[in-house]
Amino acid sequence: MNNINENVTKEHRDNIRHFRNVLNMPVLTQGVDYQVNDAWLGRFRDRAIIPAKAQYEGNQRLGFYYQWLWQQLISHHPDFDLVGEEIQLHEAKRTLGAIDFLVFNKQSKQLEHWEVAIKFYLAYQQQWLGPNSADNLDNKINKMVQHQLAMTQHQAYKDQYARSLGQPSCQRLIVQGRLFDHFRNEESGSALPINPDVNKGLWCFQSQAEELSLKILTKRDWLTPPCYSSMSALMASSAITVPTQGIADDNQVWFIVPDHWPLHNRDKHKHYRQPVS
Repeated sequence: MNNINENVTKEHRDNIRHFRNVLNMPVLTQGVDYQVNDAWLGRFRDRAIIPAKAQYEGNQRLGFYYQWLWQQLISHHPDFDLVGEEIQLHEAKRTLGAIDFLVFNKQSKQLEHWEVAIKFYLAYQQQWLGPNSADNLDNKINKMVQHQLAMTQHQAYKDQYARSLGQPSCQRLIVQGRLFDHFRNEESGSALPINPDVNKGLWCFQSQAEELSLKILTKRDWLTPPCYSSMSALMASSAITVPTQGIADDNQVWFIVPDHWPLHNRDKHKHYRQPVS
């Protein structure tokens, strides 16, 4: 029983740590349609209530957990009511997608449509690539703006949900996470306008990480990296088979990727295969 109580207590502590980080984490981009800015997040944070004993029981993938954090923050916020979440939209037996949140703003008396995402991108050949290199920041933002946030304006939404849930008059885009620069500054991301206050890290190929002393971050800790001294699992860079985040003794966050990353550009980075100096 004591072990169970200790585990529950640790889970609650970790959740509170992640709630606080979501409330303080800068958004990735600026000047994008519907993108909230850090000032908006600050106003939301000022009156936010962190649920002390909320327990997550859903899918363990980081994106689902992150969405749950926002669901809890909205549900407990005095200025907002959660009207609906993960609303599936269909047309002619085809799934168009899911609406993250419908939120009633008590101050403006308006219904709002929110889409949220937690993302991690590496600067590579004038792109911001995800650890799955088929994903990149420009495509993600375009999809969220042009497809996901447009779903409540689609006729299918108006036919299926507008009468019961209401018709949103405002859309909000919330994309948080971390961007990683190559440790030798030989790479750059796309021209998409980046928030100058965004969380940053460094990345390198595994053959460049041999002299780094890193401790492995779990996927959940990608969201809120703990300090180096509180962790124990050392990273063996030679054993890395998938992109992996770690933290250095100066608490710098690193992304280490296999030497074959990105697969579709396997032969374009051979000049990087040098040990860290």
